[in-house]
Amino acid sequence: MTDLLDTHWRELVTAALLGTERRSPPRPPVALVADVVDDGVPPDDAARMLATVSAVIAARRAAFVPLPPADRLQPPAQADTRPMTPPEASATWRDIVAEWPFLEDEWMLTVIGNGYRLAPDVLVAALMRHRTDPVRRARAALAGGPLSAWLVDHVPGLAAGGGRTVAADVVMSLPDLAIPPDLAELTQVDAHTFVSRLLPRFHSGEFGPAHRAVLTNLIARCRPEVLPHAAEALEAAATTLTLPLAELCRLRHEWLDQLEPMVPGNPVIRG
Repeated sequence: MTDLLDTHWRELVTAALLGTERRSPPRPPVALVADVVDDGVPPDDAARMLATVSAVIAARRAAFVPLPPADRLQPPAQADTRPMTPPEASATWRDIVAEWPFLEDEWMLTVIGNGYRLAPDVLVAALMRHRTDPVRRARAALAGGPLSAWLVDHVPGLAAGGGRTVAADVVMSLPDLAIPPDLAELTQVDAHTFVSRLLPRFHSGEFGPAHRAVLTNLIARCRPEVLPHAAEALEAAATTLTLPLAELCRLRHEWLDQLEPMVPGNPVIRG
């Protein structure tokens, strides 16, 4: 019966492509299917075609038999009791890699140091993103925990692109960013000092578009408590240079709040 229905299905496809005005739908070769179509009493060839297609689809599906059950997928051998990154933090990671990728190092190290594990969707995306970057790949695998190796075993396409290994202290350290010495001093000051020493230089016109890169590096490495105050001051300056920097301050402050430590103590991040 299956062979008959397959042959009839191909004839139906041919009739459909030609149109019922040029070719009437073939009559089903299987009595039960033909009876279903006849009982519907379709008023014209187009309606008969639709009724025949529906009846043949139902008959073909009814002929299927289930395959043997697949082996149950085994979970990772080692449990990971760390909480997953909150949905809002996972969404922020996507914003970071799209708009401010140099922030990803700190975001990933904060996940590790503050006692979280990556949500599965972020883990898969991070493993794919850093297949050929051994340092960031190692960070993603560490943040993913036992699930990382489990995923690579089941999805070979997630395997690292090379076999290079990296030292643990490199993995757990933030990379250096280019910051001139006069700005680098501001990475260690309090919020009041940061704003009072930085903002006048914008007002005096000392900074221009050529300074954007070093200023974003400064925002990426300044003390976290500086960020909300700097964001307000930069936003108030309202220039094409300060507004993106204010956005960067708010974004970094936001995800540091989203990833508050699960246990008391400082994140395991070294500059």
